[in-house]
Amino acid sequence: MGNIFRQILALFGAFLGICEHIKLFLYSKNAIKKQEKVLLKLMKDNKTTEYGKKNNFKNVKSISDYQEIVPFSDYLDYEDYVMRMAHKGEKGLITNRFVRRFTESSGSTGRSKLVPLSAFAEWTCQCFSFSAPVGCAVKYFKRIGRIIPPQRGLLTAEVGAKKLKGGTVSCLSSIPLLNLKPLVRFFNTTPPEVMFHNDYLDADMHYLKLRFALQDKNVSYVGTIFITTLESMFFYLENNWEMFCDDIEKGIINENIKMPDDLRKKLSKKVKPNPKRANELREEFKKGFDISPIVPRIWKKCEWMYGMGTGSLSLYAKKLKRYIGEDMPIHYLGYVATEAMMAVPIEFDSFEYVMLPQNGFYEFLPLDADENTKPLTFKDVEVGKEYELILTNLSGFYRYKIEDVIKVTGFYHESPKVTFCYRKNQIANISGEKINSLAFDEIIDNFSNRLNELFIGYSIYPDRETSPGHYVLLVETENIFDKNKEKELSEIFTEELCKGNVSVEPLIKSGALGECEVKLLKKGTYDAYREVLRQNGANLNQIKPIKLIDTEMKKDFFFSHTI
Repeated sequence: MGNIFRQILALFGAFLGICEHIKLFLYSKNAIKKQEKVLLKLMKDNKTTEYGKKNNFKNVKSISDYQEIVPFSDYLDYEDYVMRMAHKGEKGLITNRFVRRFTESSGSTGRSKLVPLSAFAEWTCQCFSFSAPVGCAVKYFKRIGRIIPPQRGLLTAEVGAKKLKGGTVSCLSSIPLLNLKPLVRFFNTTPPEVMFHNDYLDADMHYLKLRFALQDKNVSYVGTIFITTLESMFFYLENNWEMFCDDIEKGIINENIKMPDDLRKKLSKKVKPNPKRANELREEFKKGFDISPIVPRIWKKCEWMYGMGTGSLSLYAKKLKRYIGEDMPIHYLGYVATEAMMAVPIEFDSFEYVMLPQNGFYEFLPLDADENTKPLTFKDVEVGKEYELILTNLSGFYRYKIEDVIKVTGFYHESPKVTFCYRKNQIANISGEKINSLAFDEIIDNFSNRLNELFIGYSIYPDRETSPGHYVLLVETENIFDKNKEKELSEIFTEELCKGNVSVEPLIKSGALGECEVKLLKKGTYDAYREVLRQNGANLNQIKPIKLIDTEMKKDFFFSHTI
């Protein structure tokens, strides 16, 4: 009965997914006009708000008016309004639209932010983050001559929400699952007690999610928010597979795994001895993880996955292929920030995302712009060029400098196709070389290939306290290197940095920049850092890789974990 219901659910999800793709097709056919309509409606609807009165929304009759009258903004311009909305329940401050939810950033790249989410923006998020990936799956299965089969998968997401006077607070990625809470158990292997929790859950989440997924041989997809979480989870599996097989064989929740007693009691009732499944898994794990990808071997029905893997995450997408295989199609979710969902892929395995013309108004500022440069709109951007994105969302942020740099890669009718490049505030610069995170990813990838060594994670520290300043690469490797090799590794990293940025070698030769340094990190450092963030209230769905060490807290943590 459960399988029949899952098939019905899959077909219904397929219908909704195709509807979203059709909707995006229609909006993109008239994206330029749609953008103007979205903006002018926002001005009309919100002219009586405190922010609207302050910035003369009533005088905005065109895009040009908007750019001349309304100033650029950042989060500090809204923080007081947002706090009043969230904690006091005040209305009409920055938007007149109905707001029942607030989204929260992780704080992993800076101070945590609380952002209002209007009901329409929430609906768009629901449609394009949940249904649109299924629409891509429908297209994929159709190409190979099949309908989408019943779907039940491993989801790494953790879903929590807390209540304030003005509404509930959660991360943006939690919202689709919160809205579908009664149905989640049908398409997800993780028990509700683990997935849905309002407070910090002090437990080994990798174990809990894998324990229930591994016992189910019918897993048909794997899903995550940031693929770093999934890659870390499979690395955990590689080092602990014997424990999982023993626990599945005995039908137990391992007594050495940390979790609250009441949760252990509930979960213990959900497992029973399964020697047959344990032996199936044990036979595959014994063959090793390098003869072929492990995921298709332990879940023979697993045919696709989803998770964010663009920009600085692309290095992790490459590492994940070791576990899932080169041929497994991936939906890369899209270009999403706490403030809005802005673009989605319309095919599997695509890093090109179609901008959603109905979900905000977008301006594109050339990177060489001065204070007099007028931002561009959809009709003006050029393929191949990079721009700083300026966002006006549907929830009260206007001409908001989101600090992201995107690249226009093409067009889907009138909607630009973009890929995320890097955060503007994540550029490392000691002596004018200005190396962004995307460039560092390529440099580190080349370094890894040259050593023929898998990197679990890396972070860059621009050390300006030495004379001259120099770059320190902190890296956790799969295999343990002798600490005495750090000098040799430092020389190789310096060579790769010089190849990756033409400014570096002349600066080193002139004495303006020092030789690079490599420090090896202890095993499990990046998992330990994610755990620290989680204990401090960050949602694992939101935690991004720490590429740039730019705070004392990050510096103290990572340098205390060197070998």
